[in-house]
Amino acid sequence: MEIELVQIFVKVVKAGSFTKAAELMRIPKSSVSKAITRLEAESGTKLLLRTTRSQTLTAAGKVFYDTCVGPVQTIEDAQKSLSGSDSLLTGNLKITAPEDLGTQVLAPASGCLTRKHPGLSFELNYTNQIVDLVKEGYDLAVRIGPLRESGLKSKKVGEVKLILVASPAYLKSSSKISKPDDIKSHPCLSLTSGPWNLRSTTGASAQVPITVRIRSNQMSSLLKASASGAGIALVPAFLAKPLLDSGDLSRVLPQWASHGVQVNMLSPLNFSSSARLRMATDYFMVELQKALSL
Repeated sequence: MEIELVQIFVKVVKAGSFTKAAELMRIPKSSVSKAITRLEAESGTKLLLRTTRSQTLTAAGKVFYDTCVGPVQTIEDAQKSLSGSDSLLTGNLKITAPEDLGTQVLAPASGCLTRKHPGLSFELNYTNQIVDLVKEGYDLAVRIGPLRESGLKSKKVGEVKLILVASPAYLKSSSKISKPDDIKSHPCLSLTSGPWNLRSTTGASAQVPITVRIRSNQMSSLLKASASGAGIALVPAFLAKPLLDSGDLSRVLPQWASHGVQVNMLSPLNFSSSARLRMATDYFMVELQKALSL
């Protein structure tokens, strides 16, 4: 089996179409199609289901892709070094992450990396939806919450801690909050309408029913609404820090916070499969851990 055929197959899957793969490799689309047909003939296995509008990996094709994508990346990086490339830290990394964590941490981290390594570029897509990293051609994902069973490589980053905050003006004009149960009588700003599960620094737990005044799927919106005096919000500590430092928000029951929610980095590739992925993963890990430790 020729390595060139495998490289073309990997490019097709990552690009999402024969046309895009042909453009990236600067070869005719017909050559890409013939290469895939030949690879399937030599392996005796159908790898891609193709229509005029889309393509989908077969079960065998997905296993083959997952097995080949790392080694192919390593070979391409080796080829670049032999061709006189100044550094292997070149090329594009496609990354997905939740909006708030991506905007607050990954965006500035990516900016620092592109300044240090001019040959490096990033495509950053923020969503709270679970996207198919292989099908959509992603190199790396940051996800909050429990992981599903998958063949993806993973690294645990840490945990998001949610803290209680409100504006100083609101706290001054409202009834005193000295224990979790007091929150029930205050308007709350939340992602959901369910109760808040809190844990104290001493290990005690509390489940607090809340009256939701503002509900939003974006933590940044809850923060701004809380800073304007709308009520108490339960938000990530890393996101609240700038407003806490400026005095626009104050901690409520600082000895209480939510149960931690795990954060992981995922990739369809081995994290060490290329110099750029290894370096970016290590850098993002440090920046994410710094943010989550606040």
